[in-house]
Amino acid sequence: MMSINKGHPRHGRQHARALLFDKRRIFIINTVVAYYRTETVIMTADTHAQQQTLGILDRTRYLRDMLGIHGLRGFVWLLGRKRTLDFARLLGRLLYTVSGRLRKKMLLNLDLAFGTELTPDKKKRIARDACAQFCANWADVSCSGGRHLEKALAKIDIDGRENLERALERGCGAIAISAHMGAYPLLGPRLERAGYRFLMVIRDLKRPSGSAMYARCRDLIGLRAVPTAPEKQFLKATLGMLRSGGILGIIADENRRRGGVFVDFFGRSASTATGPAVLARRTGAPIVPMFMVRNPDDTQTIRIHAPIFCQRGADDHADILTATAAFTKAIESQIRQDPSQWPWNNWRWRTQPFGRDPGAKIRKRNTRKRIRRFFKRMRG
Repeated sequence: MMSINKGHPRHGRQHARALLFDKRRIFIINTVVAYYRTETVIMTADTHAQQQTLGILDRTRYLRDMLGIHGLRGFVWLLGRKRTLDFARLLGRLLYTVSGRLRKKMLLNLDLAFGTELTPDKKKRIARDACAQFCANWADVSCSGGRHLEKALAKIDIDGRENLERALERGCGAIAISAHMGAYPLLGPRLERAGYRFLMVIRDLKRPSGSAMYARCRDLIGLRAVPTAPEKQFLKATLGMLRSGGILGIIADENRRRGGVFVDFFGRSASTATGPAVLARRTGAPIVPMFMVRNPDDTQTIRIHAPIFCQRGADDHADILTATAAFTKAIESQIRQDPSQWPWNNWRWRTQPFGRDPGAKIRKRNTRKRIRRFFKRMRG
């Protein structure tokens, strides 16, 4: 019989335990280092981040959030990318089944968008697939952090690159308009890998610990970003990026409660942010719609549409309205190609010219009010 060399790590359980021990040790070290370096995370994760110091409570919350992030990354490492995406899709379908409010919300938005164009069964299928795609997209982002980033970016193709090149020929940079489709946080890192300079516009959370956690996550995938506040610093960074011939990324598929203009979106008025059109009119930078689309084989493609040039006429409001309607139409066109790629979980048509549309949002049950009314009726 052949002798077994006990000094050499065996394949199977012993080898797996050794790898798992190494991963746990690295996870604990990273978590402790992240906790003690919370101040520098906020200051260095984003190129133009605002410097601030976290208190004890925010540091504890940040540690809790980072424990969850590192735990998720360890879980992803154990499963592998393919199994992680399959598990995420299963989780998304389960979420659609058990979350009645989310299901009603998505079906209501699909009714507002398509009306009688689609059958109820088709809308339910789209909503269920959209939930699965949403979870798979964020699982894909989790698989792409750290040393796996280059491998993940290599699986993303660029379609319509000539449209981006035509927009950049003017020397004013370009404003990339995108939506919550695919693994959209990887849009910037992929374009930078292709040789472009990219800066994403983000909105910081009210809670400092949450902003620090998201900043650290952006740092893991190599996404350079600039927060919208303070305004002076935001304008300096964005205008500087456009004047240097770079690309400024903006997600523009959400409802704008205040300060938006009303444009057509799936045949209904939708309040839309005017920031991209205002920047385009001021700097002369073309607006380039581009979207991350997931393919059936779980690769992804950046689809770049034809550039939109904002006119500079005598009526600035009309110019901004025209440009905003144009890029909103491009977003609608991309969603119509495969509605399940868009999450359908935003109250996109809630704000209307006459005020809030009560039919565009599901009324939330207020348990406290119901209890008060009950006791009020009991008192007579």
